[in-house]
Amino acid sequence: MANRKEGLRWCWLWMTLLLAGLLEDTRVCMAEPPITALAFTLDRQQVIAGSQRGVMIHDWPSLSLMQSKDCGLDSIHDISVSPDGGYLLVAGGSPGELGVVQLRSWPALDLVRSWREHQDVVYKTAWRSDGKEWVSASWDGYCRVCLPDAEASHVKMTSHSGPVFAATYLSDGSIATAGGDRTIVVWNSSSGQSTRVLRQHTGSVHALALQPASERGLECLLASVSEDRTIRFWQPNIGRMVRFHRLISIPRSIMWTQDGRRLIAGCDDGTIVQLDPVTLASSVLSQQEASVLNILTEPIREEFCISLGPELMKMKLEK
Repeated sequence: MANRKEGLRWCWLWMTLLLAGLLEDTRVCMAEPPITALAFTLDRQQVIAGSQRGVMIHDWPSLSLMQSKDCGLDSIHDISVSPDGGYLLVAGGSPGELGVVQLRSWPALDLVRSWREHQDVVYKTAWRSDGKEWVSASWDGYCRVCLPDAEASHVKMTSHSGPVFAATYLSDGSIATAGGDRTIVVWNSSSGQSTRVLRQHTGSVHALALQPASERGLECLLASVSEDRTIRFWQPNIGRMVRFHRLISIPRSIMWTQDGRRLIAGCDDGTIVQLDPVTLASSVLSQQEASVLNILTEPIREEFCISLGPELMKMKLEK
């Protein structure tokens, strides 16, 4: 029943895009489910994609399929590689019924442990920089912190009043989460208590991304994208928004370049935008025919990878 519900949900989404003129061929949505999760391996030699079919390993940069694995989940919404590259968190579950996080070994993809504490689909996971704990964010409105070798989570955060779509660790070890209640909450990963709430968004917040540390010695910015069509930049440790940029279409995914000087955003109308976080100068890198749900930037070749429905595409970064 859960598989049928999720299948109907995705067919409805793709038919909506078709009627809106964003898709030209109905055979695409009928053949394969869309890719809903994307991650690079630590060495940037493979791209790991997730969909209703399971986990697929693609060579980078050729994007040829190397391996696939059915993880036994009705849906997969996030894949997160551990800081040492030895494990994956595969997150998803059954809509309206169960949220699941699986810890799998890499590259064998063997199941090490599974957590089933959420009451709805898990949308996002994130590792702490030392790999000793991780956080999950779910449609059920809760976030949980867990140790990789623990049988259950040890911290539960309940400050959100709606589904939680995004989570990331900050440089001081605290956690920032965001979701359908239009807020970004910064909270203590040891106690689960919120330390500040950022409320300037006027629509659901879809994604968060912390700027990589640079040699400039500046505080890392936290970027957020929302249903209100804005990208906002924050100093999360003091709770201050420093600037924002409004787009024509709703942004769904964001990723910083390795040097932290550019932010790449993918939008509902297929636009891929490059943005300078200081000057807010922007340029359109590409215009696709479907919503850009996932973006990965690859610094060595100055390229990035996106998912469009069931397909992966490689593109070049502008200098």
